[in-house]
Amino acid sequence: MIKKILLLGLLRSHAVHGYGLVDYLNTHSTGGAAIGKSNAYRLLRAMEEEGLIASHTERDGKRPERHVYEITPKGEAFFQERLLKELASDATADQPGIALLNYIDILEPDAAAKQLQTRRDKVAIRHAELANVPDDVRYLHPALDLGLRQVEVELDWLDSKLDELRKRTTAAACSKLPEKLSK
Repeated sequence: MIKKILLLGLLRSHAVHGYGLVDYLNTHSTGGAAIGKSNAYRLLRAMEEEGLIASHTERDGKRPERHVYEITPKGEAFFQERLLKELASDATADQPGIALLNYIDILEPDAAAKQLQTRRDKVAIRHAELANVPDDVRYLHPALDLGLRQVEVELDWLDSKLDELRKRTTAAACSKLPEKLSK
């Protein structure tokens, strides 16, 4: 599901041929979102069958024809809906879902903030579990200590992003206030 959302996110800006999508994901992805060539084309065909994307063929000079993909209105709606749902998931930095944070600014600030708050609540539970591991156990298992530190950094980032989103929500509400007063 994550890879489908990532492909749709890339197609939102412009139409791209399949190899270009695969190459981009493999060289610019974060959190394990790389996708193999054969899997990418299989996923693109499935997405086209679902009506999320459309394709056409193009030929550049003497090169062979290639399929160029673009997002459909159904794909855009799917992207927006799934992105909102996935934002609330507790995805650590080594999971593909973390890459979806690249698209957070296309969402309404209030909706994104609600989902990130849900995510923060889940991360806080994980933090409490790791923080309650006795120091001597964390000493013997350094990965637990690293996990605790990573969760603390994630909580700090989430708090900062939530604050930013809330300020954007407030600013948007204040900008609509003169409209309401003039009616």
